[in-house]
Amino acid sequence: MKLTVIKRGKKRLKLKVKILLMVIILVLSGIIYEQAGRAMDRKLYPPPGQLVDVNGHDMHIWSEGTGDVTVVFGVGYQMPSGYVDFYPLYSEISKYARVAVYDRHGYGWSEVTDAPRDIDTITEEIHEVLKKSGEKPPYVFVAHSIASLEALRFAQRYSDEVVGIVLIDGSSPDMYTGLEPLPSKTFVYKRTILMKKAMSIANEAGAFRLLLNTVYPYSACVLSTGRNGMEQAPEQLKAIDQSLIRTFNNKCQVGERDWKEDNAFKVLENGDLGDIPLRIVTSGYLNNYGDSKKLQNELLTWSTDSKQIIVEESGHAVHWYRPELINEEILNILTLCMKGK
Repeated sequence: MKLTVIKRGKKRLKLKVKILLMVIILVLSGIIYEQAGRAMDRKLYPPPGQLVDVNGHDMHIWSEGTGDVTVVFGVGYQMPSGYVDFYPLYSEISKYARVAVYDRHGYGWSEVTDAPRDIDTITEEIHEVLKKSGEKPPYVFVAHSIASLEALRFAQRYSDEVVGIVLIDGSSPDMYTGLEPLPSKTFVYKRTILMKKAMSIANEAGAFRLLLNTVYPYSACVLSTGRNGMEQAPEQLKAIDQSLIRTFNNKCQVGERDWKEDNAFKVLENGDLGDIPLRIVTSGYLNNYGDSKKLQNELLTWSTDSKQIIVEESGHAVHWYRPELINEEILNILTLCMKGK
């Protein structure tokens, strides 16, 4: 009897060892597959703009066009790169003005940094990359989603350099300060942290790349469908966008998420924008995130020259649904700047 139990125990142990070895082999194979894919991506899709050293780490910035005013684009949370994401806007605006698209650390071709993702560090980095790359104020900031916080804070800190802001379904600071923090010992909190880590590991182990290259095409991915199928983008830009999936959920992006409440409070504490033109473009039909419409409407009080435009039948990425409406608002601000000369 004892001998039978021992034999069964040995068989179970051998099975567990085999399963563990298989998991290790799969993970290592996935890591090798992912690193090889990233190396190929970097070769096929090098940075289209400049890499600028900002506090010891490269930041990417791409620019085009000429003009006395520079239109600066800031990308939303976990979008691969502004260079792709703002194509429907800068491809038109660059005919009339200078445009510059930066990638925050951890996005696009910008390196990951250990610097905290508090809003003052982020805005200092943006200011530095603009200055070092040769871009000059005055600036009109165009910011999507969470990037609205950095646009507002940049204008607070460098008010003499900003002559206009266009927020695309911008996250109102009040939206984040109203969120209840998750207690550190609750099941929900632990599950959230575990999911974050699991997604990061899956990306590093090549799971996302394998899915996109086999059974789940990028055109069906939320990064594409959430931007109206990216219909206006050339195929080359779509390929670049897919290649930059490697940046997903890195520590800079996780840091932005963890700092969002503090960053929102910082913006709220530092007051309004005075008479800087503020245009708030709000998704109408598909915007179901709590009181987002109402909170964006309250941003009207932040400037004495403000306007809200609600775009019906549009998703969160309004610039992929109705880019002409946003371009019109940008051009209107540029016209105001020219009249004010």
